[in-house]
Amino acid sequence: MTFLAFAVLLLPGVAWWAWLGKRDQDPLISLTHIVSISLSLIAIMAEGAFLLGVGFSTDSIITLVVLFAGLAAAGLVKNKINLPAMYHPHLWVGFALFALTIVLRLYQARELLLPNWVDSQHHYLIVRVILENKGLPENLSPHLATPFYYHYGFHAVTALFTAVSRLEIGQAMLILGQVLNAVISLSIYTLAKTIWKKWQPAAVAALLVSFVTRMPAYYLSWGRYTLTAGMLILPVAIALCISLLELNHSKRAFLTLAILVAGVLLNHYLAGLVLGIFILIFSLFTLLSRPQKFDKAFADLLPIITASLAGLLLALPWLMRLFQFSISRKEINLVLPVTTQALFKTADRWVYVWKLLGPLSNTMLLGLAVLGLIIALVRRRNLTFAIWSFALILLTLPWAARLTPFREDHFAIILFLPITIWAGWLVWQSGCWLGKRLDRVWPAAAVSAVLVAMFIVWAYPLSSDIVNPVTVMVTQEDIEALDWVKENTPPNARFYINTAYWLNNTYRGVDGGGWLLPYTGRWAIVPTVFYGYASDTDQVNQIRSYGERANAISTCTEDFYTLLEEANLSWVYLKRDVGALQPQSLEGCPGIQETYKNSKVTIYQITP
Repeated sequence: MTFLAFAVLLLPGVAWWAWLGKRDQDPLISLTHIVSISLSLIAIMAEGAFLLGVGFSTDSIITLVVLFAGLAAAGLVKNKINLPAMYHPHLWVGFALFALTIVLRLYQARELLLPNWVDSQHHYLIVRVILENKGLPENLSPHLATPFYYHYGFHAVTALFTAVSRLEIGQAMLILGQVLNAVISLSIYTLAKTIWKKWQPAAVAALLVSFVTRMPAYYLSWGRYTLTAGMLILPVAIALCISLLELNHSKRAFLTLAILVAGVLLNHYLAGLVLGIFILIFSLFTLLSRPQKFDKAFADLLPIITASLAGLLLALPWLMRLFQFSISRKEINLVLPVTTQALFKTADRWVYVWKLLGPLSNTMLLGLAVLGLIIALVRRRNLTFAIWSFALILLTLPWAARLTPFREDHFAIILFLPITIWAGWLVWQSGCWLGKRLDRVWPAAAVSAVLVAMFIVWAYPLSSDIVNPVTVMVTQEDIEALDWVKENTPPNARFYINTAYWLNNTYRGVDGGGWLLPYTGRWAIVPTVFYGYASDTDQVNQIRSYGERANAISTCTEDFYTLLEEANLSWVYLKRDVGALQPQSLEGCPGIQETYKNSKVTIYQITP
């Protein structure tokens, strides 16, 4: 069923490729386009159904599957599609390495029982609500009184994957998320080949992002599934912008770019912002680099601008919900240290950004990438991509332009995209330069193979154990306790859990208690950090107060009982050695009755 579910997810992209795909294209790039278009079309269809007030029943899903399968079959027959390039050995090697990347990504998630860390809780909850609602919801009721305006592309795809595969939501998220993470290597390959016009530096870049760089593999540790989907589509959209300038206004490419732009915007807002920055730089440079032929440059650029605007219009209804409900600031700031004291105050931010760009094997790649970028700027090669890469580096610095609400660390974790492409080019080009001096062909491949192999071996400990133990909140004992909660507590049960400070003055759960709402449907005193997205500030402040007060409670004091009464709590979920309030602290406390216990987790019922 899992393989069938993947086949269903790919059908929209296969149908598109059968009718509109390039016939003579590198099959690795074709596969990347199929995945990217599928993710984008599913997100667009989910938005359309939401606007029309239409739900996705089992019958409607089957109808769409049959429709796309028929379109794909008809297109393949009508256009007599074959894959003439498949006989090239490097493509077979490429598919084998891609399969190995998938195996590695799944291996990296081998010990996780649920998707990891804090964000995964609300991703799980959103998928659950989409399944219950049979489509995108207006809000997350009955679980949370929060309007829904989050980037939802990954959630819609995961809901479909879950429904078809019949996997539990958490397992569906882990499997699908890791496969999509692996596909990012093909996206990097697609963009790099578009830029360099050769498959060799593109292959080096793909190998680096698959087996060497911490990002995007580390997204697993944080539960960055929506960003994974956005970063999968982003390089393909950028590559198509570059290609469209050379395709004589291809209608196929125009339609594809519009779909991809919408897909990026609906899958992750940061990826959408970064794509917008690229299109702006690309447009300005195209116009300014040809001042004597401005009219011709504008005519060449017009399809790209029009397709981008068409994609924006496709996503606009959902983006309007974002601006309607979001209470976060959206502005551009210039952050510079004006005093020596301010200089030292931001030292911890520099340390954190540098840590995200590490470890040493990754910072060495960063050095190679910067060197390649400098060479490109001096030689005036691929200047649009070079300027865009430089802009991302500036946005990664704590002292630079700040695009609120995004922080420098948000840009640091997507910097792998330009890093691997520039480092891949420099590694390959170094071999080519050596080959020219020796008047031989083999040094290009030899130098690339040796350097990439060295980096892979160097980074192997990171690749094999990418999950940070600190971010693992759920153990087998939590799963057993959560399953017990589902079976033995009423749906309206309300739980006290241990909490800790999170971000933006919010609080989170510290163990399996944080999963009570998404996994069991039972309310917890901090019902995932998604409560901060509510437009009702009084509600947000109340839950924030609950989380702050729970964080300070370590025994059954008057504050503890007051909080139980105010929040109308009827149960307590505690895990040994995790959180401020421990099971032994509740021994002998009046009105606290132990009802479940395993080696780690104890659950109590509040009695009159």
